[in-house]
This record gives sequence, C-alpha cells and structure tokens, in this order.
Amino acid sequence: MSKKKKGKKRVRAPKELTRKQRSRLEKERHLELIIRWGLIVIGVAVVGTLLYGFIVENVVKAREPVAIVDGQPIRTADFQARVRFVRYQMREQLAYLAQQQQQIDPTDENMQFYLQYLQQQIHDLQGQLAEDNALVIGEQTLNQMIQEELVRQEAARRGIVVSADELQQAIEKNFGYERNPATPTPEPTPALLITPTNVLTAPTATPLPTATPVTEEEFRRRYNNFLEGLKKLDITEQQYRSWVEASLLYDKVKEAIANEVPTTAEQVKLFYMVVDDEEKANELVVRLDAGDDPQTIADEWQASDAETPPGYARELDWLPRSVLEKNLTPEIADAAFSLPVGAHSEPMLSPNGTQYIVIKVLGREERELSPGIRSSMGDDAFQEWLDSQQEKVEYRTYRDRVPTEP
Repeated sequence: MSKKKKGKKRVRAPKELTRKQRSRLEKERHLELIIRWGLIVIGVAVVGTLLYGFIVENVVKAREPVAIVDGQPIRTADFQARVRFVRYQMREQLAYLAQQQQQIDPTDENMQFYLQYLQQQIHDLQGQLAEDNALVIGEQTLNQMIQEELVRQEAARRGIVVSADELQQAIEKNFGYERNPATPTPEPTPALLITPTNVLTAPTATPLPTATPVTEEEFRRRYNNFLEGLKKLDITEQQYRSWVEASLLYDKVKEAIANEVPTTAEQVKLFYMVVDDEEKANELVVRLDAGDDPQTIADEWQASDAETPPGYARELDWLPRSVLEKNLTPEIADAAFSLPVGAHSEPMLSPNGTQYIVIKVLGREERELSPGIRSSMGDDAFQEWLDSQQEKVEYRTYRDRVPTEP
C-alpha cells in the first residue's frame, strides 16, 4: 500500500486582474463612495431641515412679537401660553357646568330655569372653544395683554407697585384660602369668563366657585396640583404669578386715575320728558309755556288708560355735564347748562333719533358729586386714558399663532 507524501498544500497565486477588470473595479469603488457621501449629505440635509424648522418654530418665532407696546414686545411664546391658560380655564368651567347639569333631575319643574341656564352656558362655552372661534379668544387675550402692559408701564411712571405679600395673598384667595377672613363665610371666588366684551380680570386658578374657606394646608395642595397642570400646558409658575400681579396693578392704576376726578362739579337738576312724535312734543311745550307743572303732566300720563302712555317723565337728580353728554346727547347737555333755572327747552331728538325730549331746569349749582356719580366718572376717566394709550400699540402677526388647544 503506497503512502502519499505529506507536504505543504500549494497556494495558487491570485490571478492578476486585467486592465479592463481593474478599470471596472475602480469605477464601482468610486460609485460606492459617491453613494455613501450622497447618503451622508442627504442625512445631514434632513437633520438640518428638521433642526431649522424646530429652531424657527420654537426659538425664532417664539421670540417674535405679536404686538409692541411703547417699545415693549409681547412675544409669541407668552401670548400662546396665555391663550392656552384661558382655554384651560374655560374647559374647567365647562366640566364644572356639565357636572352640575348631571346632578339635576330633568323632570323637576322647580329646577327647569336653572337647568336651562346651565344648558345655555354650556352651549356658549362649547361654541367659544370651537376651533372656528379660536381667533376670538386669541384677539381678546392679546387685547388683555396689551392693557396689562399699558397699565404696567403707567404703574412704573407713578411708582405704583405690588408687594410680594399682596401678590401671595391674592393667589391664596384665588384658591379659597384667606389668612384673615373679613366674615366667617367668605364670598365665592368669581370665575374668569371670556366674553366678547371681556374686561381685564385677575387670572383665577380655577373657574369653580369656592363656597367654603380652606386651610393653608389645603391651599398648598391645590396650588401644587394646579402648578402640575400648568406644566402640561407649558406654562410656568412665574408666568401665572406675573398675570395675577398685572391684575393687581390694573386695580391700583385704575383707582389712582379715578381718584384724580374732582369731588365737586357744576351740576343740574332736571325734569326730563319724552314723547314719541314731534306733534306731541310741541303740545307739551305749549302746556309748559302756559305754566302747567311738569309733575302734573307726568301724573296724567301715568294715569292714562291708553295702551301706550302719551309720554314718559321723571325727575333727574343732580348730574354733571359729562354724565348728560354720555347718557343723552351733547345738545341736551348744552341746553341743561345754558337755560335759566325754571326754563324749559324746545323739543330735541333722543339719542336713538326716534323720540323727542323736553327738559325743564329745576336747579343748577356747583356741588359735591355723589359717590355713585363720581365712581362712574372715575371709570370713564380710566377708560378714556386706556383709549388714549392705543396710539402706543403696534400690532404684529398673531392670527396664525393662536393655539386651539386645550
């Protein structure tokens, strides 16, 4: 039996590539390199585009102003946070009303009026929260933020401030906690409602009324839970506290401007008579010229058996010119302050232009304003100041930045 010789296995030398093969291999490697770099470039471009979009939406656009108030910007991020907060409050109120509705027996006749009220409130809130109406909330919120900034700037000029303790107590009250309650049973905390004529209102923690006082421990629990809810809306505690501070400044500036209204003014006391047409107005003037007492005429009208009384009359107690101009017409105010005491006017058109008014001046003198009239004049003075500040406001793009959630 023959044995095969053991030895090393011979390794065949690699066959040398031809020129054509080398050329093809180089082309394939070059193409592979191009593809690899192309994929890297595309990947970088995609990431860059996404990063750019993120920066534009969350950094650049967030810092862009939706309005500028005398050089101070109201930035998109703050505006959007406030809109989300307003919508959150409205949804909380909607949930509360729905809960109240469920607790009412729909067959109870004594509860029908309240049930209809709840249903109407629920319907109104659902309509306001609809996506189609998002711009309404956005516009109202922006106008409120503009008012707050105008007030903040005026407060700085006047040296009006809100102390840390005042701010803290206001927040505590929003959650039903009062350190030193004035009465054993505090009044319910009012809700923040968004209406077409919404006035500046302190942002409350919740739209639910607080019927009974709570302890400090309960306040802290509610407040901490509230802050957790704000985090989900991307709202900081600092933002919420700044909104409450703004509402307190609003009250202080309004009070300061109202206090500038004089305590006395020239005022008139009138007998005010209204009829439906010019013929009756001329007949009324003839009777007054003949010396008839206006109160006697008013009593006759009231005692009339006619389905529609011939006219309406009443005595108007002491009023300043501004109140007459606001509630009646400048023409009537001019007559009241120019006619001699005891004289009457010629017929004048009513503010709506459908009736005729005749006044008789019973008295005119410089005298102290009543608390109610002075308070009303203070409100008017503040509103006039607020209106005069609108020239400092520059509106920017905001309509495409109004949140529709929550």
